[in-house]
Amino acid sequence: MSFKALVKALLMTAFSSALWLPTAHANNPPPTIKADAPNRYIVKKGDTLWDISGRYLDSPWRWKDIWATNTQIKNPHLIYPNDVLILCIIQGKTLLGVDTGEGCAGIEKQLNGGLPARPVTVTSTVNSIPAIPRSAIQHWLDKTTIVNPKDFNTTPYILASKNRNLITASGDTVYAKGVALIVGQNYGVYRQGERYVDPKTKTVIGLEVTQVATGRVTSSTPEGVSSLHLNASYGKEVREGDRVFVELNNSIAPVFYPKPATVSRGGTIVRVMDSISSAARGSVVAINLGTRQGAKLGDVLTVYQKGPLVRDTIDNDNPVRLPSELSGMVMVFNSFADISYAYVLSSDLPLGVGDQLLPPPHL
Repeated sequence: MSFKALVKALLMTAFSSALWLPTAHANNPPPTIKADAPNRYIVKKGDTLWDISGRYLDSPWRWKDIWATNTQIKNPHLIYPNDVLILCIIQGKTLLGVDTGEGCAGIEKQLNGGLPARPVTVTSTVNSIPAIPRSAIQHWLDKTTIVNPKDFNTTPYILASKNRNLITASGDTVYAKGVALIVGQNYGVYRQGERYVDPKTKTVIGLEVTQVATGRVTSSTPEGVSSLHLNASYGKEVREGDRVFVELNNSIAPVFYPKPATVSRGGTIVRVMDSISSAARGSVVAINLGTRQGAKLGDVLTVYQKGPLVRDTIDNDNPVRLPSELSGMVMVFNSFADISYAYVLSSDLPLGVGDQLLPPPHL
């Protein structure tokens, strides 16, 4: 992923209507442009917004502070392969924008509203540069979600299959027992996964479930046994004990943009996904910050690793904990009540369960 593509993707922050995004307040000075940042960059396929921003800025989450936008474009932050990004000094400010063919003069026209009036253009997100590689997170967007364990345990469960198969899939019939299901309606079949426990309170804060199939109810008995014809399966067989309930809508916005998190408290990495012990750039982690704590799509958090214990040889070998060190950054891409999935944007050290999370510094 190139830094330049990242800057482009960042430009995709939807709903911005300002001519340019203002610099920070006096206690939050403008981001520093890197000394080796190019004055001109051609966006390539495979670029990401985070990488582009990281190429230009010491603080890549501050990309909005230097982006010049065009109010005649509905999605002024969308950028695409072959777009030319240029850095310009305009009105004493260093700004980044898409070259319209007139160089910095064209960027200044956009900034000052000097372009001829014309209808607002609705820009498609198709083929635009993403904030992060979509392929890295697709599995955690499609069929995996977080639910309340208490609710999950009250739903109907798969009792058996019509042919008594141990493994059933699309085209088979299965029977579910529990609350009577509505004949003719589609339901999802879900497999129980990881149970999340808050490291401080030790309470269960979420249950991960994965949809393994979809079935249409063909009949139902007064005793609460329903027949389901499986009309789709998703890479896994249906098993006895899987749960049945209305399909959950796990869709998220097609684009999102890195921005400093504004959560109500610090958080912790509670799981490294894909059954690996530590996370590096490009990995996915689960964190104990959700919508109830203010976590939103695109939120960037810094990761701090607890300092090691050392012995103070001058002070009777007493153990001393060294300060926590910044070890990486993550971005939230899917958020639930008390849990979010986050993509690892950078890592100076391997990240692991228990590492602390805070909003990125502004200085």
